[in-house]
Amino acid sequence: MRRIPRAVLVLSVLLAAVVSASAQESPRPLPKVVQHSEPMYPPIARTAHIEGDVRVELTTNGESVTSADAESGPPLLYKSALDNVRTWKFVPHKAGTFHVTFRYKIMSSNVEVAFLEEPEVVQLEIPEPEVIIEYAWLGLGTWKAELKSAHGKSRQVFTFAYSGPNSDWLDGHALGPNGESEEIDFGHKEGNFLAFTITLSQPDGQRVKSFLVGKMLGDKIVGSSVDDAGVRGEWTALREPDKPNSPK
Repeated sequence: MRRIPRAVLVLSVLLAAVVSASAQESPRPLPKVVQHSEPMYPPIARTAHIEGDVRVELTTNGESVTSADAESGPPLLYKSALDNVRTWKFVPHKAGTFHVTFRYKIMSSNVEVAFLEEPEVVQLEIPEPEVIIEYAWLGLGTWKAELKSAHGKSRQVFTFAYSGPNSDWLDGHALGPNGESEEIDFGHKEGNFLAFTITLSQPDGQRVKSFLVGKMLGDKIVGSSVDDAGVRGEWTALREPDKPNSPK
């Protein structure tokens, strides 16, 4: 009778154990999902620029998810992944435990969701959160202005304010002698220089869009103007004293 060396027997036993263990540890493929809610990227995680993979272990009863736990990944993303998994419905299958990965990314210009296009992976891509900066407007006061051109002389009361990252946005309005009010269409401030477009009523009754440029010299503005008809003119303005606060 041929004797098999002991070392060969031991190796055969070890190999069989490894194969058996590998077979036992091989994950079962996820059953086909037939119903689910839309996966969402948590707004707070998006604002904090948190991304990454969340690995979820889920147990089913052969149709629905009975339990789900997050095994790894950024904790701030756990709830979003688990809430979504718990809405899943499957084709009939043998009840058991499965795994799925939620991949959260902040990278593309559009919101994209790839639901299990890659086996056991739900991928969510979302654009960078929009940063909105609010700039405060600072008042430049109220100015009594006199405008002279071929149209004649007119008086306006201008109120100006400026804002913007470089303090170069100019806004405001004009109040005519008859109470008519007009808003500045386009305004720019650079140092003590002001430039703006506004539609004004002229002494001859015409309403003409005019472009005014002026320089602030303390409590006075000296400048020039030109309107849509090509008529040039000059204007000056004096700052009105600030009104005292009303007594409380």
